[in-house]
Amino acid sequence: MNLFEEELQRRLENGQNPKDDGLDAKAYQEVFRILGKDPGYELSARFAETVVGKVLNKPQTRLANDYFWFGAGIFFLAVAFLGTVMFTGFRLDFGFLNVMADYWGLAVFGMVFIGFLNWLDKKLLKSRQVQH
Repeated sequence: MNLFEEELQRRLENGQNPKDDGLDAKAYQEVFRILGKDPGYELSARFAETVVGKVLNKPQTRLANDYFWFGAGIFFLAVAFLGTVMFTGFRLDFGFLNVMADYWGLAVFGMVFIGFLNWLDKKLLKSRQVQH
């Protein structure tokens, strides 16, 4: 809200006429006129309890729906995979592992390096957690 709008709102709340009769002033007057009216209905005494009851019951239903759609997604993914394998004549070939056997040193270095990064991360995080 800018300064002009705050001044306009303050004048209208105090019952004073705004300095200008522009669209903003008319809009604020209309809003305050409508807000000043009684809505003409009342909420029941148990309204809050009913809303809370519905909110508390909803997660259980939603969780069941989530599990259903998760299971349906996995099932259809498996069906699509099997259909693709059957129609394309896909053959699984592990020949690339024979080529990788020549690079065993690189694989060992990669595992040691990842282990080092994991150790370093845990050291840094532990020191940060102690400070906070």
